[in-house]
Amino acid sequence: MTQPQTEPHKASQATPHFASQPEAQAKSSSVPHSTPHSNPHPSQVSDSSINPELEKLAQQNAELIGDLQRTRADFENFRKQVDLQREQAKNLAKHATVSKFLPLIDDMSRAIKAHPDLLAPVQKTLDKTLKSLDLSIIDSSVGTTFNPEFHNAISMEDDESGKEVIAEELIPGYLYEGQVLRAAMVRIKHQ
Repeated sequence: MTQPQTEPHKASQATPHFASQPEAQAKSSSVPHSTPHSNPHPSQVSDSSINPELEKLAQQNAELIGDLQRTRADFENFRKQVDLQREQAKNLAKHATVSKFLPLIDDMSRAIKAHPDLLAPVQKTLDKTLKSLDLSIIDSSVGTTFNPEFHNAISMEDDESGKEVIAEELIPGYLYEGQVLRAAMVRIKHQ
């Protein structure tokens, strides 16, 4: 009796099939190697290792947001301060410019008082110009109550009893945009 040919078949299975060297390297490189330090599948990561990392990232995020908010606030404060300084410099320049014209305005006013009939058109133009500049004359007419915020007393008549009133205006004072540009120089007396 003959034996079935199982032996050669077993032998072919038992004998490893040797492939050429490049094929073996290609197959071995396509198979992933599992090492103890390789990254596990996300479902295999434990919550205990994620929580500290998340907490650390959340803390860093909160710190960065806080820094950003402080930086924004600092910038906004800086911008407001620069705007305020710019406005103050602009007002200071306007006040200085208008102040330089006061002697000319005084001379024009004296000329108009000396020759009112000849210089009436100049008076109208001067009044319009002063109004357009928001420059107004401080009331220093005779009998007006003396106010040290608006008037500068040069001399005093009579005794020191009673109410102080203006006896004479020597040099007119001016308000520019509601602020005293130059106080009026006056003589005062008591009533």
